[in-house]
Amino acid sequence: MARAASSLLVACVLAGATGWGTLAIYYSDLKSSVLRTTLALSFALFGTTALVLLARQRWRWRAIGAFALVFAVLLAWWGSIAPSNDRDWKPEVAVLPYATFDGDLVTLHNIRNFKYRSETDFTPAYYDKTFDLRKLQSVDLVTSYWAGPAIAHVFTSFGFGANDYLAISIERRDERGEDYSTLKGLFKQYELFYVVADERDVIRLRTNYRREPPEDVYLYRLQGST
Repeated sequence: MARAASSLLVACVLAGATGWGTLAIYYSDLKSSVLRTTLALSFALFGTTALVLLARQRWRWRAIGAFALVFAVLLAWWGSIAPSNDRDWKPEVAVLPYATFDGDLVTLHNIRNFKYRSETDFTPAYYDKTFDLRKLQSVDLVTSYWAGPAIAHVFTSFGFGANDYLAISIERRDERGEDYSTLKGLFKQYELFYVVADERDVIRLRTNYRREPPEDVYLYRLQGST
């Protein structure tokens, strides 16, 4: 009984690793689609063969050892995949923000403040501004629901008085012509991007211009103490 349970566990681990490895290769950044498909199918066949050999006492440990070696190479390759800053980005995420510090004064560069006519039709605009951290008065949590009540994008907005708000949102950094796939997102196919923007940009974009799907936006004032 214990041996059967152990064999079943090994088989499940092997099957899961085979499925993950196949998809990791298929959704990799290898330039040739033919090469990606060939390597993915080869790995799937290799994993399936190892699963079949588990049933044969003579070959079981050889199959496990061989699969473990190949899978270790795959993991080493996977771990070497790094994000890139050198791609043909969509205009809304093409310009990186950055900050310079002078004591309590923080100067943020390339704050996004686009002039939208629709979600995809806009005039890019950026500005630099210095904020005094001692004058921070509020922090708002913003939630944007775009796929029903179970899924929301969450970001923060910092208030410095006199209707002076700065929003920071961590978002996907898309390349030109790139669409979103949940499955591809599991395999290092999208970089992340810190959108540092005027609150009127990131919130108004969601409340006024995004239609497919529409987004429901809620703002919550956070309570805290210094």
